[in-house]
Amino acid sequence: MLKITALLTATVLLSSCSTTVEELYQKVAPRPSVVAQDDAQEHIVTQDTSSFQSTEYAGNYKRSNTQVTAAQLASAELKNTGTQFVLYFDYDGSEISESATQEIIKHANFMRDNPALNLRLEGHADERGTREYNLALGENRALAVKEVLGLYDLSSRVEVISFGEENPLMQAHDENAWKQNRRVEFVYQ
Repeated sequence: MLKITALLTATVLLSSCSTTVEELYQKVAPRPSVVAQDDAQEHIVTQDTSSFQSTEYAGNYKRSNTQVTAAQLASAELKNTGTQFVLYFDYDGSEISESATQEIIKHANFMRDNPALNLRLEGHADERGTREYNLALGENRALAVKEVLGLYDLSSRVEVISFGEENPLMQAHDENAWKQNRRVEFVYQ
């Protein structure tokens, strides 16, 4: 009987409080400072920019509470400047063209301005050649990009990985598809 009386008293006291849990959360929770929106997502960045919540819209379905990192936000801002995140290479080559060098310089400046971010360079090859050869070729392409970034003293923040022919962008077996598959991708972390 004593337990029931205590529970009833606690219930009455809690129900008489004018502040709901939701109102309390609104007082304590950080206020959004940035709202970014693209075609399928709405991003709310709080004052702590190490991560932010994202709400994805897929048709009539809405998912929330997806954590998005500061690296993803920063790289999205860099993409908005028109900087390329994929560099393409000639057949059986790993030489950096003049236009590719200009894009790498944009990434070097971005990394210098964002010292907390690291970069993963993912090298790829088309399907021609052996698996081992294409893995080496993808690595050589990524290392060539890393070498240019090294001129800006950024090598310690750059990781190189090769996928060879394993992750093609295009599944077709013609020159147009092969051009798209001979690439290095920039992935910020």
